[in-house]
Amino acid sequence: MTRISPFTLCCILMLVACADAESPGQTLLASDTQSWPGENWQLSTPEQEGLDGKAIALLDKEFQSGQHGYVDSMLIIRNGRMVFEAYYENDYQKINAALISNEPGPWNYYDINWHPYYQGSELHTVQSSTKSVMSALVGIAIDRGDLPGTSASLGELLPHRNINDPQKAAITLDNILTMRPGFEWEEDVSYWDPSNDAIRVESSDDWVAYLLNKPMAHDQGTTYKYNSTNTQLMSEIVSTATEQALDDYANQLLFKPIGIKQYFWKDAPENFKDVAGGLYFTAQDFARFALLYETEGLWHDKQVIPSEWVTKSVQPHVKDTFPDDPDFNVGYGYQWWIYKDGTDGEPVMYGSWGWGGQFALIVPGLNLIGIFTGWNIYEELEYQYAYNLFYDRIVLPTAHPSTPGLAISSD
Repeated sequence: MTRISPFTLCCILMLVACADAESPGQTLLASDTQSWPGENWQLSTPEQEGLDGKAIALLDKEFQSGQHGYVDSMLIIRNGRMVFEAYYENDYQKINAALISNEPGPWNYYDINWHPYYQGSELHTVQSSTKSVMSALVGIAIDRGDLPGTSASLGELLPHRNINDPQKAAITLDNILTMRPGFEWEEDVSYWDPSNDAIRVESSDDWVAYLLNKPMAHDQGTTYKYNSTNTQLMSEIVSTATEQALDDYANQLLFKPIGIKQYFWKDAPENFKDVAGGLYFTAQDFARFALLYETEGLWHDKQVIPSEWVTKSVQPHVKDTFPDDPDFNVGYGYQWWIYKDGTDGEPVMYGSWGWGGQFALIVPGLNLIGIFTGWNIYEELEYQYAYNLFYDRIVLPTAHPSTPGLAISSD
């Protein structure tokens, strides 16, 4: 079942009424003027913003039917205006009934009080999309002089950890941001596999200590290895440098300036905010964060994140994160995934990626954003990643509007 917010429905009806009132033959043309949401998002229609409404409606129908697993929301924004917003009802209490085990709480991913929604609210976990928020806070901290820069070393940034291994102490913030610190780490297996370090670390009482005790497997900067606790280093780095709780810092310098008022942020056991995957947003506020990157850090007339940091963050510092998989071809920047790098002549698309289907997808050349939340965490569940669906079914038809039928296929 699709649930459209009453405010959205009201505005859509108003837009339709206005369209019907136009003189015969007059069409509503897409506007490329930029909008920013105030208390609410400005609404538009797919057609008015130059999108294929039929393609969006088909994808919506597929999400309703469960064709792509457990998707909880889809929002589409163009030129800063909400053109589509839908929420899909999934009964996770029923789905998880036979699966719930172990101790309930924030690290039990079958506990419906914590996943995917926080305590029955509209706040949805964004999982590893939290990493992209952490990257933004590092850029803000550097710009403010709270951090010295990306060449600073782990030994300098975490002096209280007394890192005695010179190879570990020399790891730079740049290589932490790009997942190339060199630690031995296993996170390329299922998150239900007990050998997965990201799961093992959650049973420890100090995540950063767990990581710092891991041996070095590579020289820093030479090998990409996805490592969630690597990101946790930055939570401690920024809070240590600012002598401020990370959520307070984020609220003051990032969330409040762009109108994010509701969120929840888990704590890691060492009393720093969990930036490996601990944030919960409403889908609309997740979209606010994405819009801030689409506009290169600008919000109305305020530069919230330095534009240079946004540009650097979404460059493919790692060209191919899984070179052994010829079908993947996804790059990595400063805690952002580069899904399409534009080398084939098609639109660039970068975004966040959280376990279970949390995607903030940004197509800067088209002023286009796709927001998806979901909970595709179950073993043997068949689904297609939302970033592929969004690109193939919405982005490409927008880039090639003269190609009939490009987005209508449901294959």
